[in-house]
Amino acid sequence: MLLLSLTACSFGDKQSAIPAEYAGAAYELSDSNAQKWAFVAKQTEQCIYPNLTRIQYEHFQKEDSYIHSQYVFFYPLEDIIGEDNVKIIQGDQKAMDYATYQFKKYKSRTDVENLENKQCAVLRTKARDDLAVVKGERKSAMVEENKENGTANANTKAATDDNKFFFDIIKWGAALLL
Repeated sequence: MLLLSLTACSFGDKQSAIPAEYAGAAYELSDSNAQKWAFVAKQTEQCIYPNLTRIQYEHFQKEDSYIHSQYVFFYPLEDIIGEDNVKIIQGDQKAMDYATYQFKKYKSRTDVENLENKQCAVLRTKARDDLAVVKGERKSAMVEENKENGTANANTKAATDDNKFFFDIIKWGAALLL
């Protein structure tokens, strides 16, 4: 009886065959993780960029493309598979190509359920602040002195959550959007 129940559980979550051109990738993103990633990426994009068109995306400045890629693609993937695995993917061309393949396979062309308003507002604020840092609109993300009253203003993080600026953004962002 135990054998039947274990066998029955294993049939529900099948992994599709990996195309030959991705064989030997350092990290093979599972179908279930790719589905989660595509869903969360779409939710995030709808939150931060609710009216983004393909033409607008194609005319992003490099800083805008970077932030879009970080927030819409890499941070959601990192939340699902972990930072170390994302670094493995980033460091291996076959793994990167396979992750892109998996994302495209599951990405939704339709809207998904929206993030909660509070969560979305926090995400938008972080993305806007990070974009300002990337564009050089803020001199420092460290303690800055307010010259008017002599008090210190402490910002706890430089750029994004724990300095996660290590991806080949433009390449992945363009590949994932298409």
